[in-house]
Amino acid sequence: MPSERVLAERFRVSRVSVREALRLLEASGLVEIRHGDGARVRAPTSAIGHLLAQRLEGLSLRDLFEFRQIVEPEAAALAAERASPGHLRDLGKTLEGQARHVQDPHGFLLLDMEFHRLIAVASANTVLQEIVVALNAGLRETRLRAMARRYDPLRSLEGHRRVLEALLSQNPSAAREAMRQHLREVETSALADAPQGGDAG
Repeated sequence: MPSERVLAERFRVSRVSVREALRLLEASGLVEIRHGDGARVRAPTSAIGHLLAQRLEGLSLRDLFEFRQIVEPEAAALAAERASPGHLRDLGKTLEGQARHVQDPHGFLLLDMEFHRLIAVASANTVLQEIVVALNAGLRETRLRAMARRYDPLRSLEGHRRVLEALLSQNPSAAREAMRQHLREVETSALADAPQGGDAG
């Protein structure tokens, strides 16, 4: 893809806006950003991720969070066994970025999505990667609305730190439980005052 400077000039926006847009595309699994080499469009996702992304709209939020509780703790457990030093460094940098964006809900959420995507990548299971990316994309608007109601970045950041500590200790059981606890906290926030129907945002 063109450089940030070229994109900013072409669309007449700031480079900060371009950078945020690229982060969102990366968290959605559409592009890959390589330091020193710019952004590259990812290969098309498999039928599994594509079909799941299409089906998310209109589904029950409770069902979606229940599904996350089935999928993401196991992804974290696998990541505790399989994560490379590079994966762990990337996760640590993502948490550092979140700490710098606690006053910026939009930027914080982009890094939140990236954290969950990187755990799926570290699991070394391509199906899990695609499912987590699809869930990220499908729940983005819902999570933004939840953050607008009761934005508590420090609590979310603490949940991510517990997950990363378990990954660093290579403890699958601890990673699984840390992710479960984090998702329970996220679900409580997202479902508070939310419609009881099927709107998944």
